[in-house]
Amino acid sequence: MTAQVLRERYARSFVQFSRYSSLIGWGLVAAYVVQIVGAIAFGAWLLSGTPGTLEAVAIPLAMLFIGSRLRGLNNIVHECSHASLVQDREDNARIGKFCASLTLGSFLTYRREHLSHHKHVGDYEHDLDLQGIERLGLHDPLTPAVVLRHLVTPLVLRHLPFYLSVDLSLTDGRLVQIFKLLLIGLVLVATITAPLTTILFVIFPYVVVFTALNYWADCLDHAGLFPSEDDLFASRNVLAPKWLAWLLFPRNDQYHLVHHLFPNVPARHLPNVHSSLLGDAVYRVADNAVSKGNVAPGQEEGVAAR
Repeated sequence: MTAQVLRERYARSFVQFSRYSSLIGWGLVAAYVVQIVGAIAFGAWLLSGTPGTLEAVAIPLAMLFIGSRLRGLNNIVHECSHASLVQDREDNARIGKFCASLTLGSFLTYRREHLSHHKHVGDYEHDLDLQGIERLGLHDPLTPAVVLRHLVTPLVLRHLPFYLSVDLSLTDGRLVQIFKLLLIGLVLVATITAPLTTILFVIFPYVVVFTALNYWADCLDHAGLFPSEDDLFASRNVLAPKWLAWLLFPRNDQYHLVHHLFPNVPARHLPNVHSSLLGDAVYRVADNAVSKGNVAPGQEEGVAAR
């Protein structure tokens, strides 16, 4: 398997990449929370004025932004599930539980399901991450009709039964459960006192935008690529412009193939790993790894040989 070849060649080199300190890790979490709260406050300010062109454009953008920041928190949960965000393993769990609670999920459940995904990617019997969404057909070959179906699925809310999940169990501990119940209580109070603001900038971004982004991300990551016996061809990178990656692929989530090849590399180093792998013909000739337009100088010959 070519994925195994790449791992044997580079695993020792990539193990040196450092993780954040716990202080910086919590600071990243705080930054996302501040962005979400700030965007909600901005949305409330927009609603306080006279409706106009500014509001018509800014309100949907604010909802998209809030959903993307919730996805950023979810991606921190992902990093913590691999114990790759901060140096201390227990702090990875603490940060993961806190971020998961902000989206009403369970860190320990996510970690169990996600690690099975890495071990059995695309195997619906054992891949607990994708098992629950088998009916959405991510395994279908990508024809124009299938791509259109994936685009439309969240727009008609067909994805909601599979992607909207509220976990109020004791899985992550009593304190986490109480915190989630308090969050729900806070949202209920806000819905009574400021219904339009809460619906537009809390409920809708969480229920619709966040889940839609998660579905589309799964499609970009894996749609049409599995089942595959080789991990090199079961995931893809999405080499988006930096501004778009910051908005829609927080925490370098666009390098999903790189992550599957080297899951313990901290997310902040994934661009460097991708750049290093471009020097290897086994990697750079894979269409799901890199497009011709993104090949590093001096590597065109390897691509042409494809």
